[in-house]
Amino acid sequence: MIPLISKREAQKILSSKPGHLDIFLDAGLSLTRISIGEDYAEIEKEKIPLQEFKKIKENSYYIIESGHLQKLAFFSDESNFYYKLMPTADWPTITLSSTPMHRWVIVSPKEDTLSKIKEISPVKGRVLDTCCGLGYTAIMSAKEADEVYTFEKDEYVMHIAKFNPYSQELFDNKKIRLSKGDICKIIYKLEREFFDRIVHDPPTFKYAPELYSLEFYKQLFRVIKKDGILYHYAPWPHRKGKPLYPRIIRNLKEAGFRNAKYSNESSGVVAQK
Repeated sequence: MIPLISKREAQKILSSKPGHLDIFLDAGLSLTRISIGEDYAEIEKEKIPLQEFKKIKENSYYIIESGHLQKLAFFSDESNFYYKLMPTADWPTITLSSTPMHRWVIVSPKEDTLSKIKEISPVKGRVLDTCCGLGYTAIMSAKEADEVYTFEKDEYVMHIAKFNPYSQELFDNKKIRLSKGDICKIIYKLEREFFDRIVHDPPTFKYAPELYSLEFYKQLFRVIKKDGILYHYAPWPHRKGKPLYPRIIRNLKEAGFRNAKYSNESSGVVAQK
C-alpha cells in the first residue's frame, strides 16, 4: 500500500500529541498506526517533518517520496492535461486539468458508479466498459458478470489509478480484462453480438466527440447481443446550456437501438437492442 495523505489526515496528524495515532492512509479503507514525534510523523519508516503537513492543500492527495510529501499530480506535455487524484466523500476521483471524471459535486463517485450499474441490471454475461478511467464501473460490474472488458487509451490515467486503493481490483481481478487502447479503433475488431451489457461512460463531448458519433453507436449496436442493455452517460454539467441527451437518443435510435430513454438519476441514456 502506498500511503495517501489529504488535508483531513494532515489536520489529524498536526493536532495529535507525541505518541501513536491510528489513521486512514488508504482513502478510508483501513486504519494504520503511525508514530508522532515532537517535530515529525513517522509513516512507513519514513520520518516527515510536521511542517510539511501544514503545506498540504485541499482537494489533493500527497504521497511520500524520500522523506517528503509530494502532491499526487503531474502535467503531461503529450496529452496537454494536468492529472490529479482528488479526495471526495468516499471514493477518490481523477481530474483532467480542471475537469473531474465523476459528478462528485452532486453525488459521490461511489453513488455515481452504483447508479450507472443499476441501469444495466441484471448484470450478466460479458460486459463492455468502453472507457475505464479509475476502473470503478469495471470493478462493480465484475461482481456479477462473467467477464468485463474495459479499455483505456490514456496511460497517465492508468498511472494515477495504480496509486488509488479503490482501483486495485482493476489490476487483480481475473474477471476483468483491462487493455490499453482507443475503443474507437478497437471496437471494429470486437466480435459481433459478443456482449450482454455495455456501459459507455465517455469523457465530455469537448474531449472526445468521436465517442458520441453515429458511426461509433453503430459499432456498439453491432457488438451487443439481442435484448442486451446499453447505458450511455450523458454529461450535463451543472444543468447549464443545451442538454446532450436528446442528440444521443436520436443517434442511438438511428443506429438501431430501441426504448432509448434518459435517466435523471444516473444522468444517462438507457437503451436496448
